[in-house]
Amino acid sequence: MSKTLVFALLAALVSGCSDACKNSTVSTVTAPGGDLKASLFQRDCGATTGFSSQVSITNIAGGPSGAGNVFVADTDHGAASTATWGGPWVEVRWLSPQDLLIRYDASARVFTQNESVSGVNISYEKVTGNVRFGSKAELGR
Repeated sequence: MSKTLVFALLAALVSGCSDACKNSTVSTVTAPGGDLKASLFQRDCGATTGFSSQVSITNIAGGPSGAGNVFVADTDHGAASTATWGGPWVEVRWLSPQDLLIRYDASARVFTQNESVSGVNISYEKVTGNVRFGSKAELGR
């Protein structure tokens, strides 16, 4: 096999490993004290996957990159209602500089639910019944 062919195959393999997903921020809430922020975002990885709702904690200057480092959920093929951004309803609220509350649709399929990230304790509340889509409640406070 020629060196050129081997190089071309390796380049094609490496380029196929790039992250084709796109994050669209829904809301960002800054922790009291202003050192960290929590971002609620929708992640779209193409036509073969559904939209998801994800949360990441980053420093104040950063933003979500890659999958959520705190919380990741989808609508479980329509079992959970779809929020305005396409994923299931999620609400993010700081309780203190080290405590974050994430409320989410109880029918959502949860993939990631970390209890601590970057020194922040994270608590969760499943919400059943009538969640208020399109309201300030889903955008965090």
